[in-house]
Amino acid sequence: MKSSPLPPPVWVSTPAALKRLVEELRSQPRAAVDTESNSLHAYREQVCLIQISTTRHDYLVDSIALTDLQPLSSFFTNPHIEKVFHAAEYDINCLHRDYGFQFHNLFDTVIAARILGHTTIGLGDLLAQYFDVQVNKQFQKSNWGKRPLTPEQEDYARLDSHYLIALRDILEKELRENNLLELAMEDFKRACLPANGNGKTIRSHWERISGHQDLTPHE
Repeated sequence: MKSSPLPPPVWVSTPAALKRLVEELRSQPRAAVDTESNSLHAYREQVCLIQISTTRHDYLVDSIALTDLQPLSSFFTNPHIEKVFHAAEYDINCLHRDYGFQFHNLFDTVIAARILGHTTIGLGDLLAQYFDVQVNKQFQKSNWGKRPLTPEQEDYARLDSHYLIALRDILEKELRENNLLELAMEDFKRACLPANGNGKTIRSHWERISGHQDLTPHE
């Protein structure tokens, strides 16, 4: 599938723009989410950008300019809106750490890909496989706390969420066809839990067994 040029993302950097975004999200059955932090450029890491995509628009939420992101709390906790992440653990831990957000109803494309037996589960690999999209990885180590962002940084950031809903639909279909959706849903539910005070995600006893990630679903 060859991608066509994408319209510019919607920049959200004022309370009024954030309010409009939250109102838009209330009408969506699902939305994709990603974050960018400045872990390589600051002693104390913080979320610097939140990317949110619907089937209509890509939004870049400037968490540096906005001092109050609590309006997004109702979106993350809404059980009727599915939040689509890729490798959700890091994003959820960061969002919970910085803003206290809680999460309900999640689909993690990296968990889905792993359960389906994909040998390469990075987002760039999956976008190349399913959408013929190449991601420029040079921006992974950008200083996301610096403003203004370049057009290239904005484009990179929006790609982290733009295709997630379509990727989610493909992977859900494959999970259903392989009778693995129920297993994945159990993992998605656990993925909603942020890390505890020690920085460790709360896990079931079986998940603490060394090498559990290499077991088959039946095992």
